[in-house]
Amino acid sequence: MERFKEYSIPVSGLKPGFHEYRFEMDPGFFSHFEKSPLADGRFKAEVLMDRRQDLAVLDFRIEGSYACACDRCLAPIELPVHTEYRLILKFEEGKDEDDVIYLDAQASEWNAAQLIYELIIMAMPLTNVYDCKGIPCNQDVLRQLEKTENAPGGDASVWEDLKKIKLN
Repeated sequence: MERFKEYSIPVSGLKPGFHEYRFEMDPGFFSHFEKSPLADGRFKAEVLMDRRQDLAVLDFRIEGSYACACDRCLAPIELPVHTEYRLILKFEEGKDEDDVIYLDAQASEWNAAQLIYELIIMAMPLTNVYDCKGIPCNQDVLRQLEKTENAPGGDASVWEDLKKIKLN
């Protein structure tokens, strides 16, 4: 994770108490992840660490947006993403769990880049759409879709035809 050095959080030598870290992710960040579904995004992550004797509790808050094409009308849109997550770093031997990562007691830092990437990807909506009743959707495409759905033999009649099928 040498290329993500700026996403490292120091864990040794910190006094018990709260420590705050801020990170920014831009398109260059996402280009380092193979087959990333996100190419053009800008995000900010705030990490609040509660450092204790043998563990650290990290609260992540990530906000930003990414550019994509609307799945409904193909207009270029900017979709917002917001997510929060709590992670526990334990400084002892053990097997990582969903919300707990075990680090060597001698570890000096922990790199958050992979986790931040995964949190953003998991927070993305399954479909890239707005309300599509106004801007910025392509109204010409929406009108054409509406004509097709309402026309004889359009989308509505397809469902009616399927309902008529009798299965044995």
